[in-house]
Amino acid sequence: VSAAAATPSAPAKPGPAAPGGVDSSGVLPARGVVAYTMDRWSVRPGDDETAVTLAGNVQLVFEEQPPAEDSPGGQTPPPLGVITLRADNVVLFLRSEEDAPPNLVSGGPTPAGAGVQVDQIAGIYLEDHVVINDGDYTVRAPRVYYDLQRKQATLLDAAFYTYDRKRKIPLYVRAQEIRQTSASDYVARGATLSNSAFAVPHFSIGAEELTLRRYAQPQAGPGAQDNPASEAQGSFFTARGTTLNAGQQPIFYWPYLAARGLDTPLRRLGGDFSSNNGFEITSSWDVFSLLGRPRPEGSQWQADLDFRGDHGLGLGSSGRYQDDQIQGDHRGYLLVDDSGEDDVAGRVVPQRDAVRGFFQARHRQPVGRGYRVSLEGAFVSDPSFLETFFSSQADASKPYETSIHLQRQSGSTAVDLLASTRLSEFVEQQDLLQSRGFTVERLPEATHRVIGGTLLEGRATWFSEARLGQLRIRPGDDAPEERGFDTADSLALFGINPETTFDEQAQALNLPTNTVTRLDLRQEISLPLKGGQAGAWNFTPYAVGRVTAYDDSFEGFNNATNDDQVRLRGEVGLRVGTQFSKALPAVRSDLLNLNGLRHIVEPTLTLFAADSTIDAGDLPIFDPEVERLAEGTGLRLGLTQTLQTRRGIENTQRTVDWLTLRTDLVLRDSGDPESLLPRFDDFRPEFAVGGDHLYTELLWLVTDTLGVAAELTHDFDSGRVAQWRTGITLEHSPRLSTQLAYFEIEPLDSRLLRVGFDYTLTSKYRVGAFQTVDLGDNGTQNLAVVLDRRLPQWTLRLQVDFDELDDDQRIGFTLIPHGGSRDPRVF
Repeated sequence: VSAAAATPSAPAKPGPAAPGGVDSSGVLPARGVVAYTMDRWSVRPGDDETAVTLAGNVQLVFEEQPPAEDSPGGQTPPPLGVITLRADNVVLFLRSEEDAPPNLVSGGPTPAGAGVQVDQIAGIYLEDHVVINDGDYTVRAPRVYYDLQRKQATLLDAAFYTYDRKRKIPLYVRAQEIRQTSASDYVARGATLSNSAFAVPHFSIGAEELTLRRYAQPQAGPGAQDNPASEAQGSFFTARGTTLNAGQQPIFYWPYLAARGLDTPLRRLGGDFSSNNGFEITSSWDVFSLLGRPRPEGSQWQADLDFRGDHGLGLGSSGRYQDDQIQGDHRGYLLVDDSGEDDVAGRVVPQRDAVRGFFQARHRQPVGRGYRVSLEGAFVSDPSFLETFFSSQADASKPYETSIHLQRQSGSTAVDLLASTRLSEFVEQQDLLQSRGFTVERLPEATHRVIGGTLLEGRATWFSEARLGQLRIRPGDDAPEERGFDTADSLALFGINPETTFDEQAQALNLPTNTVTRLDLRQEISLPLKGGQAGAWNFTPYAVGRVTAYDDSFEGFNNATNDDQVRLRGEVGLRVGTQFSKALPAVRSDLLNLNGLRHIVEPTLTLFAADSTIDAGDLPIFDPEVERLAEGTGLRLGLTQTLQTRRGIENTQRTVDWLTLRTDLVLRDSGDPESLLPRFDDFRPEFAVGGDHLYTELLWLVTDTLGVAAELTHDFDSGRVAQWRTGITLEHSPRLSTQLAYFEIEPLDSRLLRVGFDYTLTSKYRVGAFQTVDLGDNGTQNLAVVLDRRLPQWTLRLQVDFDELDDDQRIGFTLIPHGGSRDPRVF
């Protein structure tokens, strides 16, 4: 082997620039000393170069030195970096015989610290058990050649290892040939990329050609930017002709990828068989990797490619972005040709070659002078789409709307201007559908608020709200049966038969579906006072005045019982509260983990009286907090008791609320008999719903591993417990936890029992199961069993699910990559 005979190959096409700084120096330090140790050696002089052969436990240590001008006072500065090369056999190609160390030429013993200057070396050939390390990466190969004149290296049948400290993910590259073109750049052919040390990993990325670049990652913390040692090494790769491999079998091909670390393009892969839809395959992919672009900081973008059985091909997109000033997100999904059947609460909705889907996008940014603007757009194709495919969006997400919202907040003052509409012809979210049955457009509405302002030199607190806008009620053109409600539920929730559409109901009730102008002014003043011994009692009398004006008297809605267009409302009240406590240091229990007790008692009282010139029932409800306000007199007697204890070892003990019991007794001279669940809002008594009732809530942290929660509402007007629920969570050990919960809503005749457990069998296996039983129907609503198998790069989840509500049985699997998403839990 000769350094002069080495011929460089054609350079690979450069990929997109790696994030962060990239070191473009040579493959080995350009200045400094190379120290060496070995068992034996020989020297072969030549006309153009001298070959020094080192054999037996050879080690070369390159110490890169800074330039002489960077050495203050002639002192020798510490090395900039150290690279170690080990092999059984090494050949050093020196520029001339004079460059060879004298002890090697003479055959004398190797002195301690013997070395040669880097600039005297033209090339290095290493063979057999080659190991190269610079502290951030390690390379193993049978044969390696460094051409220091051309600043490149060739590594055959090599395995490259590094560790992404920021993401805490290892990175392994194995290739038939790796060419190093700088201290930070590597080009590999016939390569596999994985985070597993196995020779054949469970999953890997294969590439015809792969370019890997290392870059510095600044670390967080005080002074980190001024300390070079605070920079950790990251990695960025580009790959052409890529495959996603399961073992040695390619399962996906893509022509070009680019990503940081081991950000594989596959984010999730699942497959299952459903009795309703047949065989389904779902997958989620990182779009930036597929486009071959580095992911911008603070951004994510994923695409879904699914086969939904009878529902056909499904395409989705979701992502978010965020920096110091701007943030936003989007989510959408499309079924391009749906011929399946939706099963909504047991009711079948057939589809015939339908194009279906939904889309939601949101964006927020400042626009100057303290203002910020929020933009939002949303659309759903049909009433049953979200409930069938994205039930969480239908049950508990923010209401879908298309809007522009301008806001400004300074201290206790806030102003905003909102214009909103609905693109879909139905109400998308279940909570809004079941509470009102329609949405309200704002075309637009302006609001000014003062929250917690001060008057009378700080002795009084002032709350103010003023809003002016044009509003319009938008009922849907769908019917309760299209949303899965049977006759009993439809009559209980909406007061109509399931075949009657919501816009037909609005027409029958004479709800104003034209534009209405509304002005609403609310002023509240409270005067906090102290009383009793040492000011232990807090007295807060308050008064509220409100004026609401409309350009419509709503005579059609209220059957001409009221023709006023201005409502005057007044409210006065008093809030009283105090706190008592007593220490009980003698109370101790190892079983309940008690180390003394402190009993805190907080009695409170709220009195209010309110009246208005227009009954709440004579106004359509554009906003519950404006039109649906409580009237008459009311009393709330509250008592909150808290038992605190100390837990933990000596010098690290902490105070915890061991048991908290809250009880409220609410008495009103007039209530809302149509309300299914009475409730009281102490901050705004005008929001009270229902009549006389008792509410109690219990939170009990029995031990650090056993928790109990419960609540109950007893309605005195109906003489029944309107709702109650309780739940228990127990962590038997770090590996096993169980849950038990019971929910009962008497007006809806709903009685649900839920039990489940989560058990980590070994470091690789975890199993969990939960079951929901309807005790009213004596049947199982849902039963799911989950088994997780942790692989080096992924979690493989097997799941069996029986859903009696939708009459659907499902069995399937999901692959979830580590580092790409949170470790999945059963509960």
